[in-house]
Amino acid sequence: MKKIVETLEWEATVKDKNGRIIKKVSGKGDSYLKNYMVLHFALIGTGGENAVDTGGNTVAINKADCDDVYVDAGEGVDEYGIVVGTGTDDNLPGMYNLQSPIEHGDGDNLLHYYGVSLTAPTVSDSNVLYEISRDFKNNGSVDITVYEAGLIVKIGTATYVLIGRQVISGGISVPAGATLTFKFKPKITVT
Repeated sequence: MKKIVETLEWEATVKDKNGRIIKKVSGKGDSYLKNYMVLHFALIGTGGENAVDTGGNTVAINKADCDDVYVDAGEGVDEYGIVVGTGTDDNLPGMYNLQSPIEHGDGDNLLHYYGVSLTAPTVSDSNVLYEISRDFKNNGSVDITVYEAGLIVKIGTATYVLIGRQVISGGISVPAGATLTFKFKPKITVT
């Protein structure tokens, strides 16, 4: 009997101000959180289960909400899409926000958030995957080390729910003037 395995893989690439790759790391994440399962349940079931938004508020997620879910945040938007931070705590199933988010901006200890892009799902051998990608530029004068990345969905007009989080062992240094490209890759494998 075949089984289906669902993972949230990730990849991070840092390029210097001249576009030269200075670091590239990737891994298989154990990143999905309870909020992801609540959203998934609403999509294929009746919904009505509670999630916790990034502000710590309990919100019911219903089937009708699934028509209004987004990750494609535009430039300068740090409330949803792929977001990054400096927190190092391990994941817990009930986490609802990054431990220490890095805000959008162009000064020290900030990152310039560009728009989120998505690729269409592709099939290769026994795998189906797509990519969610975002660039973050360090326009400040000091290096920033990213230790966590999250995937936050926007539901409706102003509900933000963290569905996945990756803690990056050792962190990823983003020097002044450099750009970090972070990708989440939702993947299904039939084994």
